[in-house]
Amino acid sequence: MPHKPSPITTAGTSTGRHCWPAPEALRLAGTYLTQVRQYDIAYAAVRGAIMDARQAGDMLAAGSGVGCMCWLLVRQGRLDEAEQVAARSMDAVEPKITGAKPDHYAVWGGLAMEAAAAAARNNRPDEAKAYRQAARVAATAVGTAHRNVSRHWSVFGPVTVAVKALEDSLVIGDARAVVRKAGEQEELSPKAWKRLGRPSTNDGNRFTLDVARAHTRTGDLSAAMDELTRAREAAPQWLRHQNGAAETMQEILGKRKRTLTTEMREMADYLGVVG
Repeated sequence: MPHKPSPITTAGTSTGRHCWPAPEALRLAGTYLTQVRQYDIAYAAVRGAIMDARQAGDMLAAGSGVGCMCWLLVRQGRLDEAEQVAARSMDAVEPKITGAKPDHYAVWGGLAMEAAAAAARNNRPDEAKAYRQAARVAATAVGTAHRNVSRHWSVFGPVTVAVKALEDSLVIGDARAVVRKAGEQEELSPKAWKRLGRPSTNDGNRFTLDVARAHTRTGDLSAAMDELTRAREAAPQWLRHQNGAAETMQEILGKRKRTLTTEMREMADYLGVVG
């Protein structure tokens, strides 16, 4: 039987301080194990991180752990659970109108993004839109990219929220909206990334890959290749192991009516794609 995750509760105090080394290590282990699809062990690690953080009275660290748990649930296709756990945990760590610090908004906004991701993939666009709006409110309160103290390898701010919201359009199959937003939305422009701060390396790389896939689906193969090349230059080893990159390259090969360019052949070989 699948595990039944629980949201954090309001027990304890919302101190915003660093979590203990043990829960931090468990959460990091859970993140890696989720990435490599070892879900049972990942669940145990993340659940332990959440419980340890709660026992330490650090509700923000617990909230960050719940965010990791929601990502695990989405990867398993347990979308209802992911949304419900994220939403209830948002209630537990909701910032006060005044006096809340950036790390508090970052945790709350991160949970809103997790809830939105689950809702969008579960054909609940209205709910996803509402969660995305909550995340934007939190990002506005933060102002610029903030490295989350309770989850120090993550970054939260207006650009991160915009990048994550872009995924919703790709999830529902609206590639044209992805291309349009990537070219027109202020928070996604290079100038905004300099002014507001870049997203995390992982989120930035995934954004590039999402735009590449969108260009492929709208038939602009040249632009798609430009994005894949940009991703390879930024994170060559990361790109090589992304199923989405291989799938995008496969689509490019299938749509290309003329002889493949040298760039296309080299990228296909790099990603292990046979066309």
